[in-house]
Amino acid sequence: MKKFTVLIGIVSVILLATLPMLLGLLVDDANTAARLREITGQPGLTLNTRSGWFSSIGTAQIESPIIAGVAYEQVLVDADLEIIHGPLLWTEQGFRFGLAWVDITPVLQGLEENDLLQTLFQPDSGAQISLMAGFDGALHAQLRSGPLRYAQRQRTFEFDDLVANMDIARNGAATVGLTSSSVNISEPLYALTIDALDVELQSASLDASPLPGSLAINAESAQFNGVQRLTLGGISIDYVAREQASAENGPPSLLLEQRIQVATLESELPVSAFGMQTQLEGVDLQLVAEYLRLQRDLQMGDPDSSAEQLEEVYIEMLREPFTQHSLITATAWGGEHQADLEIIWPGEPTLLTMDQLTLGRVVGLLYAELELRANEAALLDSMFAASVRNYTAQGVLPQDNGDVVITAILQGGNMILNEQLIQLAPFLNIGNAGTP
Repeated sequence: MKKFTVLIGIVSVILLATLPMLLGLLVDDANTAARLREITGQPGLTLNTRSGWFSSIGTAQIESPIIAGVAYEQVLVDADLEIIHGPLLWTEQGFRFGLAWVDITPVLQGLEENDLLQTLFQPDSGAQISLMAGFDGALHAQLRSGPLRYAQRQRTFEFDDLVANMDIARNGAATVGLTSSSVNISEPLYALTIDALDVELQSASLDASPLPGSLAINAESAQFNGVQRLTLGGISIDYVAREQASAENGPPSLLLEQRIQVATLESELPVSAFGMQTQLEGVDLQLVAEYLRLQRDLQMGDPDSSAEQLEEVYIEMLREPFTQHSLITATAWGGEHQADLEIIWPGEPTLLTMDQLTLGRVVGLLYAELELRANEAALLDSMFAASVRNYTAQGVLPQDNGDVVITAILQGGNMILNEQLIQLAPFLNIGNAGTP
């Protein structure tokens, strides 16, 4: 038994001594670069390493990196690599177990000087990236930066610190997180300070558009100083985009859900809390992706993209039907209030230009239903108290379970306001308008 234990110990020591060399050979293998190109979605990635027993050094280069489905043709990323071979990884962040640990010093060239990424990865920025390759084929990366400042026209951004984390699964699905203890944004007319900012983005693939995917933004507080002073607390913004099968074997459509919540709000206004939930469905997923791509290309100054192309895609989206539902809640004058809105756009197949989309035509086609519910006791403590008393006494403003209610339906160019018909056609020159 003792000999067996000694034998196991000797084998373990040999494995621990030889595995780093074997893993170093894997790092230096040409297939590693091909695998990295596949998992990161970067066809312009090249890798050059010189392998040792327990560690390797090398360089990586990415030509025309692809971010959110957009290729940045004039951009080049160079990075020096220091690689520690697994399986036992002792790093500045503690003990790890994996295939390899890489310390990366990146330098980015080709973006405008006032671009955030260009500022972050300029040669003297000191930004460092740590990356761990797991045995499951996943990559885990972290970027740390000290105080960061960059300007964009008349707008200035200042980060007290910046930490970004990225997890890329074997199938290419990615999760990106960003945190900062404080962010200051200033313009000539206002200043905004955000404390304890936390952003998380999930995407099915880094080389595709951010659809489908999700985005979550949370902040402990935010202060806006402009014409008025506004202080917000408990800020949460959630966005989810999912692919949805269309009827009759049509192209997939987009299901977009968004939620905004502000737990506390201090200002000259009577509103002390605010929330909004929105759901949009039925828009062609490929058209949305193309619209986002054109927007990004225009921002990058791509000569092959134009505002006319963007308008053409937008018109194509308006030719097809879609629906939107929104629920807005607010706390004001000590009471809870809400607005529930549903919009159905039936599509306009004959639409050729935006000039054809007059107000009368939109009102004639659109179906919308709105219900406003306001806490009656709160309104009686507000500037609207006299009007509320008069309208409820006349029966114009219905009451329901402690709320006053306003309902409005827009259909076929007519509006029904609390069961009273209002014909809009004479005012908007609607003519014969269809209904959904």
